[in-house]
Amino acid sequence: MTFLKLVNDIKQKYATNNNVVIFEILFKTSKLIKSKIDFLTYRNKQIDFKSERIYKYLDAYFYKNKPLGQIVRHTKFCGIKIDIYKNIFEPRSETELITEKIIEYLKHNHKLINGVDLCCGTGCIGLAIKKHCTWVNITSIDINPKAVRNTIHNSKLNNLKIKTYIGDFYKTLIDKRLKFDFVVCNPPYIKQNKLDKTMIKYETNISFNNSSDSLYFYKLLIKNKKKFLNSGGKIFFENPNCKLLTI
Repeated sequence: MTFLKLVNDIKQKYATNNNVVIFEILFKTSKLIKSKIDFLTYRNKQIDFKSERIYKYLDAYFYKNKPLGQIVRHTKFCGIKIDIYKNIFEPRSETELITEKIIEYLKHNHKLINGVDLCCGTGCIGLAIKKHCTWVNITSIDINPKAVRNTIHNSKLNNLKIKTYIGDFYKTLIDKRLKFDFVVCNPPYIKQNKLDKTMIKYETNISFNNSSDSLYFYKLLIKNKKKFLNSGGKIFFENPNCKLLTI
């Protein structure tokens, strides 16, 4: 079977034209095809793997709702490559759009220099800000040690210098007497009783919420902001409506 026939068969089998998913999984499976240019060059060559292997990944995505990032273990986010460790929350497209808005805000407000990314996960938000706002200092914090290791890995991958801490939300800032000009946070906001097995099968449930109140983390930050936010500082949230909320 040629690569071209395989791609056509995949589109027919899964009734999809989602080329992003198809090609990302193809790039992961094939040793020869690592880009769309490779595909155009070698599309009439025989595939270099057993077809069962790629269909295993495709079934996981289309039938089992496994996030693409948990299959291919990486994604692009605001122009940087983000590797994704197993079970670490995959950056969503809406978070990328919100991060772009934060970056634009910071470009027009140069007094906001020292920032902290709470619940950092892969580190994508803080690292994207550091990439596009080079004058900004970023500290990234997560309660999950594996997430912090993932963030450190991605900082090295993109040659971006940041500080990291393993810690429980904003409490680390208070314990270490740290204050910042701005806070960025994509907090868990799915109610505990709204979590389903599909959501937490591939990503830890703490990434979604551990409270019955979807606004729990928002309220905590706002209530305690004077403890870790400098005068005139800002908090940037991704809210439950997937929009940017600035406090």
